[in-house]
Amino acid sequence: MRKYWIVWKKSLKSETIYRAAALSGILSAALSFLIQVFLWKSLLGTGIRQDASFSDMLLYVLINSFMLELTRTNVASIIENAMIDGTISMELLRPISYKGYMLAQTLGKNSYGALTATLPVLLLSLFFLSGASPPDLPHALLFILSALLGVLLMFEVTYLAGLLAFWLQRCWFISFYLRGFRTIFGGTTVPIWFYPSLLKALSYCLPFRYMTFEPINLFLMKTPLTEAWVPLLAASLWLAGLCFLDRIVWRAATRRLTVNGG
Repeated sequence: MRKYWIVWKKSLKSETIYRAAALSGILSAALSFLIQVFLWKSLLGTGIRQDASFSDMLLYVLINSFMLELTRTNVASIIENAMIDGTISMELLRPISYKGYMLAQTLGKNSYGALTATLPVLLLSLFFLSGASPPDLPHALLFILSALLGVLLMFEVTYLAGLLAFWLQRCWFISFYLRGFRTIFGGTTVPIWFYPSLLKALSYCLPFRYMTFEPINLFLMKTPLTEAWVPLLAASLWLAGLCFLDRIVWRAATRRLTVNGG
C-alpha cells in the first residue's frame, strides 16, 4: 500500500504545477455552476415539476460537480498512448500492479481536481441555498460508500476500454461512446428523475447510474434507508463482475502484447 500512497501523492503534487490550468478549471466550474443554477431556476419556476424543488436541484448540481471530478479519468487514452509509443513495455516492468498504479495515479489527479473545482462552486452555492438541509448521518455514510463504489466503477469501465488497445491499438472512440452512455444513463446532465419510463428502465441495466446519480440520491435522502441496500448491492455486483472480467482480459492482453514503438 505504501507504493500506491507514494504514487497518489506524486500524482496530486504534479497537478499543482499547472496553476494556469487549475485557475481556468476553477473559472470554468464556477461558470458552469451558475449556468445550471439559472437554467434550473427558470425551468422549475414554470411549475412543470413539483416533485423537485430548486434547493434539491441546487444540491444535485453541487454534488454532481464534485462526483464528476472524482470520477474523471483518461485511463483508456493513457494505455492507448503507451501502446503506440512503446512505453507500455517499461510500465509492465514496474514492481507494482499496473492496474493499481493507474488507479492511484487517477485518484491523485481527481483529488486535486475535486478540491479546486468544487470549492468555488461551494462558495457560490451559499448565495442560492435556502431551506436546504444536509443529510442525516446514516445517509451521509451511505453516500460516502456509494461515492467510493462509483469512483471504482468508473475506473473499471474506462480501464477495460483501455485494455482493448492491446488488440485495437486505438480505443479513443470507445471512450467517446462511454462518455455518451454516461451522460445519458448516468444522470450527469439531467437527473434520471425526469426521464421517461423506458430510459429509466434501461438505466437500471447499466452501471452508469451507480457512478454519480445513486450517490447523489442518497445525499439528498431521496433513497429511503430501507431501500439503500439495492443501489449499493447493484454497484458492488457490477464492480465485482468488471474486476473479474478485467483479470481475464489482462491475462489475454499480456500474452499477445504488440508494441509499435519497439
